[in-house]
Amino acid sequence: MGKSTSAVATYGSYPSPDSENDGGVSAASPEAETSPAAAERDASACDPVSAKMQRRANRRQKSHSPEVWEDVKPHIEQLYLRENLRLKDVMAILVQQQGFHASVKMYKTKLAQWKFFKNNRQIDVASILKLQRQRQKIGKDSTFRRNGRPVNLDAYIKRSGLPPVELLKEAQLDHLPPTVRCRTPSLREMPPPDELRLQEAYITWSTDQPFIPPSYDAMYLKDLDRYHKGEAMNSVSLLTHGCWLLTIGRISEGGELCRRAFTKIDLILDRSAHFAVYELFGAISRYPDPGIYRALWQYLVKRMDDMGRVGRVNQKLRRILDAFAKLSQDYSLEYNVAMLQLTRRFSSEQGRGMFDGKPFDYTLIQPWDVLPMDESYYHRYYLNQKEWKADEIPTATLDHSLEGVEARWNLRADLLIIFGNQTAWMEGKISRIALKMLGDMPQDPPPRYSQFVCYYAMALNNRALCRGTKAKVNTCHKLAREYLQAAAKIQCEAWEPGKNYYETLTLLESWHLEAGDEDEAEKTRLKRDRECHMAFQDLRL
Repeated sequence: MGKSTSAVATYGSYPSPDSENDGGVSAASPEAETSPAAAERDASACDPVSAKMQRRANRRQKSHSPEVWEDVKPHIEQLYLRENLRLKDVMAILVQQQGFHASVKMYKTKLAQWKFFKNNRQIDVASILKLQRQRQKIGKDSTFRRNGRPVNLDAYIKRSGLPPVELLKEAQLDHLPPTVRCRTPSLREMPPPDELRLQEAYITWSTDQPFIPPSYDAMYLKDLDRYHKGEAMNSVSLLTHGCWLLTIGRISEGGELCRRAFTKIDLILDRSAHFAVYELFGAISRYPDPGIYRALWQYLVKRMDDMGRVGRVNQKLRRILDAFAKLSQDYSLEYNVAMLQLTRRFSSEQGRGMFDGKPFDYTLIQPWDVLPMDESYYHRYYLNQKEWKADEIPTATLDHSLEGVEARWNLRADLLIIFGNQTAWMEGKISRIALKMLGDMPQDPPPRYSQFVCYYAMALNNRALCRGTKAKVNTCHKLAREYLQAAAKIQCEAWEPGKNYYETLTLLESWHLEAGDEDEAEKTRLKRDRECHMAFQDLRL
């Protein structure tokens, strides 16, 4: 429900000329400034007014005609608004330079009549906002200046906490202060919103570095291998694990890994390492830490500045980093993560692929790094080039020479994860597809990633289907725990215990607690802490 009119009228209001705070900060004036003209004036005229001088001025006060006030009005506007002097200093200057005497009350009455307000009152911002909306309806952009300084409407709205619709209720265009100036800016003067700026920068960069491989190019695959084994990708892995450790309270170990990552994270800035940039976007989306997030973009921007001094800077990538650095300073962590996901969705759409009638979306392979780095991953760079159907997942292929047995089953596992996330794991046929895959896959040896994903998918599917019921007596919840336990067993046998195994066991522990089985929950927690102990000490990256 919206605020009442009386609440809107008082919330977030700014000092009027009757306030003692003549020089407060406002949307029009981020900080008080003194113009060069004030510096050139006789310094003695701007000295603080003594009590004796004020009393002498008060003794000589007299009423002035409207014509006399109009004569001194331009001087008051210049001193009080343009040069941002205090009212008592303005009064002293007019006494000394023009022999004009008037009381503080007289001055404040005139300032209110002339609307000579230093700060933006709520009604002022509302009226400016209404004028902006009116001009937008006829296709005109607008910039506003007050007392010679830009008016930042977004900053005022953000600071006050009032939605624009509430502000507009107060708007009165005939109450616009006379010192407000509105003009239509040139395109160069109108930077796009931060989100559009990021999109434009990303599109420009990714056009040169597309997430679309050439058709089955052997040299391209060699490049992929080099990226995945290189130091740029290694730095991304270090940062991912460091942020993960921070999220589970392992501050010392996590901080150390993040420090190690920062010693070589700038390697992703090399033109040949653009795949590491894609991986970085996914990594910091998974374990976002506000401090690391801000420091990362600031550090990378600084490193690009250093590289620019020797002529090696990639300007298109620099624009992306600048945009993220600004977003990290001005917006919430959640908004920043959403923008990261936006860039990854754009990469998905470059290939015009589809999944069950919807645009293909790489962000649905979540978690992205659940596929271990020693598994076949080539298929991921071709996924956004085809139309996929959920019913065809058990037999899906890429139809080219890249496909060995492992690659084919890893492809199907990724498609199953996409299908599950796309349907919030609520679709009943998820388990049927997984069982079909388990029955069809070779067993000597089985493709371990696909095997893990099948059990993992059946666990999440059964857990989603029993929401809102009593876990203690629900058959689906019991099946979910059994399937997740089987998935964890495969992880432990196939790969060294690490963050994915840790997270699987943490999830299993929470499900045991939901079912009221505290003994199994405790066993799972102890198993997790014991078997993942080395992950806290040495991640072997």
